[in-house]
Amino acid sequence: MQSNSYVSFVSDKNFLECVEWVCDAYPKPEKVKDIVFLKNTRVDPFKMVFDMYNGNLDTNAWIIKEKMRQADKTVNNRIGDFHQKLLGCVDGWEDLGRGHPSEVDLKNEDDSIFIELKNKFNTMNSSSLSKCRDKLEKITEDYPKATGYWAYIVSRDGSSGEEIWVYNRMGKQFFNPRVKVIWGNNVYALVTGDPNALEATWNAIPRAIKDLRGSKLILNDLDKEILNTFSNYVFK
Repeated sequence: MQSNSYVSFVSDKNFLECVEWVCDAYPKPEKVKDIVFLKNTRVDPFKMVFDMYNGNLDTNAWIIKEKMRQADKTVNNRIGDFHQKLLGCVDGWEDLGRGHPSEVDLKNEDDSIFIELKNKFNTMNSSSLSKCRDKLEKITEDYPKATGYWAYIVSRDGSSGEEIWVYNRMGKQFFNPRVKVIWGNNVYALVTGDPNALEATWNAIPRAIKDLRGSKLILNDLDKEILNTFSNYVFK
């Protein structure tokens, strides 16, 4: 019997593995003497001095901040992986990884739902969106009972929803009733069957990080107020 002290829809082992995947992308705290990376051409010495004096950062604090900046792309990619890996652990679902003929991220076991999943609404440019539509269209041809979704977790306005993906081409509108867009809470609800699954995940992440890394972060009243406001906005 699986343990579910973090979220109800996957085991604690699965949840911690997904959180650890993201945490591993963050650079470890460095000492000032470990400064060899300063020779890296990606570092702008002018920005360094502005950052240090405007942010009241000593060299050690600046090095950690700079390493975080350099790691940011990897971290963002892994947050997208986090959602894919986590939802792929839900009973009846599969994380397709790489190499699946559909070329998308997730599907359910009966091949009725296929999902191309991104973390944010603006992750893909117009060319990537066109390729995504083509993939989903092909899936509906190869699997006559399937619905293909372009899904993203973080929307522009904190909303959640689902709709048929209508797009313009050569001045005309096209759509396939089995090719859809889904976002926000609805993505997690589609996979887990729980309309509160995304919020539960968000609330569980800090506890998991503390359990994994022994984080000693203590939130003051303002921190808590800001997080509650953000939660009410995103999970409305």
